[in-house]
Amino acid sequence: DNWIDFSKMCTSNQEYYLKLEELKNAHVETMAKLESMYRNKLYLKGVQPVARKDAASNGCCRPTWEKSSYQPLNLHKSFSDSDLSDPLGSGVSGGSDKELAFEENGSETGSSSFAKQRIEKMWDGFSVEDYIARTKHSLPNSPVFRTTRKKQKAWSPKVTVPKPFQMTIREARKKEQNVKSKSQIEMENNLLKKQLEEEAECQKKFRANPVPAAVFLPLYHEIIQRNEERRKSVKERSKLKLLASQKPFKFIEREKQRNEIRKMQLRDLSTPEKKPKPFKAKPIPKCVYSPAVNDKLQEEELYREIRIRMRAEELLRNSSLPTSRLALKNTNKKKKHKCVEPKETEHKPKIKPDVPDFERLHQKFQKWLLQKKQVKHLTVCEPFDLRTPHIPSNKGKILRDIQEDEERLKETRWPYASPRRKPQMRGANSPPSGFGESKSPKITQSTQRRLQAIRNSLEEKRKLEEQQKRNRTKQKQRTKKLQKIVTTRAEANDPHQSLAQMSKSKLETFRNYEKQRMQEYLQELQEMEERVNQRPLLLERVTQKNARIAAEKHYSNTLRALGVCPEFVSKKGQTTKLLGCSNAED
Repeated sequence: DNWIDFSKMCTSNQEYYLKLEELKNAHVETMAKLESMYRNKLYLKGVQPVARKDAASNGCCRPTWEKSSYQPLNLHKSFSDSDLSDPLGSGVSGGSDKELAFEENGSETGSSSFAKQRIEKMWDGFSVEDYIARTKHSLPNSPVFRTTRKKQKAWSPKVTVPKPFQMTIREARKKEQNVKSKSQIEMENNLLKKQLEEEAECQKKFRANPVPAAVFLPLYHEIIQRNEERRKSVKERSKLKLLASQKPFKFIEREKQRNEIRKMQLRDLSTPEKKPKPFKAKPIPKCVYSPAVNDKLQEEELYREIRIRMRAEELLRNSSLPTSRLALKNTNKKKKHKCVEPKETEHKPKIKPDVPDFERLHQKFQKWLLQKKQVKHLTVCEPFDLRTPHIPSNKGKILRDIQEDEERLKETRWPYASPRRKPQMRGANSPPSGFGESKSPKITQSTQRRLQAIRNSLEEKRKLEEQQKRNRTKQKQRTKKLQKIVTTRAEANDPHQSLAQMSKSKLETFRNYEKQRMQEYLQELQEMEERVNQRPLLLERVTQKNARIAAEKHYSNTLRALGVCPEFVSKKGQTTKLLGCSNAED
C-alpha cells in the first residue's frame, strides 16, 4: 500500500510547479477564511486580549507567508527540516514515519516523486465545516471540549500551521541539543591538545645545568691588559713614525740656493766683457775712380727711369675703377647731364609782331562755342592697344632672386643654426651685392602708420619712465623729511645723550689725558736733564773714586796700626745707628 505508482506522476516540471502554485493559493484562501472566522468568534465573545495576541501572532506570521516566493527547492530537504524543527509534531509528520524512512533510504528521484504524490493527496477529504463546528465547542471548561480533545488524539491527520522560516530558532535548538559543527569540534580538539601539552610541560621538573668552568677564569683582566699593551705598542709605533718623518728646522736648502746664486753673479762679474771690434771698412777699389764706371752708372739710371715710365703708362692703360666707383660714376654722370642739359620743350611759343583784334577773336570764339554745343559726336569704339606683350618678362629675375634668397638668407628652423651658405668674404674695394640694381622700396601708408605707432608707444614708455623717476625722487625726498622729523622727535623724547655729545665729551677727556701725559713727559725730560747736569764728569768721578779708595785704605791702615778690627768698628757703628733711630722715634 505504501508503494507509489510512478506511472500516474506528471513527468513535466512545469505542470508540477503550476500544481504547486494552485495548492498554495488554495491554502492561503483557506487560512484567510479561518482567520476571519476566528476573529468574528472572539468579537462575539468579547475576548479582546486574546484577539490582540492572535493579531500580533498573525501579524508576525503573515508577512513571512506572503513574502515567501515560489522557489523550486529540494522538497525532501525542506520537509525533513520542517519535521525536525517542529517539536509538537503535526498530524502529517506524525503519521508518516514509514514515508520518512523510505525517503532516507531511497534515491533522490524516489523522494521527489513521493513528495509530489503527498502534495497531491494532502487536501483530499478536507472541509472547513469540521473546523467551524469544532471552534464552537472550544471552551476548556465544557464537556464537549474534553470529548473533542480525546477525538483529536485519535485523529491522526492534522493541518500544518505555517511558521516563519527563521534560522535563529534552529540554531538555538541546536545549541540546546548540543549539536556542534565540525569546525567547533576541531577547535576544541586543538585547545585540548594545547592544554595537555602545557600540563605536560608544567609537570616537567626544571633542572639547571652546572656553571661552566670558563666563567671562573679571569678573562676580563686579561683582555684589559692585552688592550693596554696594544695601545702602548701603537703609541710607540706612531711616535717612531713621527720622528722618522720629522725634519730639522733649518734653512739649509735656501742658504745653498742663495750661495749658488751669489757665486753665479760673482762669476758673471769676474768674467771680462768682450770688447766689440770696431768696424773697419775695406779700401775702395781703384776701378771705381775710372771714368767708364761713372758713365755706366748714369746709363743704368737712365734705363731705370725709362722702365718706370713705361710701366706706369701700361698700368694706366690697363687700370679701371672698381665696380662700386663705376656705379657711382655712372650715377654722377647722369645727374650732371640732367643738371647741365636744358630740357627741349615740345611747345615753343610763336611771337606775333601784330596786335590782335580782340573783338573779332571774341566773336569767333563765341561762334565756335555754339558749334560745339550743337554738334554731339557719338562715341566710337577703338581697339585696345595694350602694352603687356611688349613688356619683357621678369620670370628669370624672380627665379634668380628666389635662389639667391635660399642661398643667402638665414634658416630660422631648429636644425639650421647657421646660414644656408657660408658668407663670402668681400674685399675692401668690392661693391656691395646688388648695388646699382636694387632700389629701396617706397614706404607705404601702413608702414608709416606702424612706425608712427611704434614711435608713440616708445614716447609713452619714455614718459612713464620719467614719471616713475619723478615719483621715486619725490618719495625719497619725503622719506628724508620724515626721517629728519622722526629723529628730531626721538631726540627730544630720548633722555639719554646722543652719540655726537658722547663723542665730544670723550674727545675732551682724551685731550685732557693727552695734555696730562705730555706734561708728565716734559717733566721727566726736565728731571733727566737736571740729573745729567748735576752728574759729575767722567774724570771728576774717577778722581773722586780714587780719593775715596785712598781714604778707605788710610783709615783701615790706621785701625790696623792701632790694633782695632774694622769689623768691630762697623758693628759699633750699626749699634749706634740703631740707638739713634730709637731715640728719634721716642
